[in-house]
Amino acid sequence: MIILKISLKPSYGVIKHNETNEQLARLVHLFVADHTSLLFSFYERNLHLYDVDIQKFILDRCLFVNSNWVLPWEETIPYWDEGHTRPNIIWFAITNIEDIVKAIEIDNLFRCVILERGEEFDQYSNILFHEEYHPLIDEEDDYDNYLGFTNKEDFFHTILHEIKENFFIRE
Repeated sequence: MIILKISLKPSYGVIKHNETNEQLARLVHLFVADHTSLLFSFYERNLHLYDVDIQKFILDRCLFVNSNWVLPWEETIPYWDEGHTRPNIIWFAITNIEDIVKAIEIDNLFRCVILERGEEFDQYSNILFHEEYHPLIDEEDDYDNYLGFTNKEDFFHTILHEIKENFFIRE
């Protein structure tokens, strides 16, 4: 049984977990409704660092390329390209759990958006992001994983019920 701990911040919520990529993919998939798409992000400038199969996986599913910052905190300079321009971000659509696993394997510290099918990018309804926090600097393997989300209303009205049916929530 998977154990999750849910916490709320002013502009987002997080789900603390320590699960495999497969279990994380199942959790992410709960945020996707029949009429929505899940778009993972990938920095275009890093594409050449990956083998041809991964490049093809990303580019074949590309729906948007933009430089939109979507995370619920202010962007930082290290994410900018030389010359202080925002980097291009490839947003690629994922439709099933197996492809979510592959996207997570490409970038475990991912960010993605939930978008109604046929809508423009700026109309996304939720942002999901995966973060690692290392509470003790001295212990390399000691870290916590968090899946973040920004649409708390949708989370409480729809997704929390699904999580309760599929996972164990720690109070």
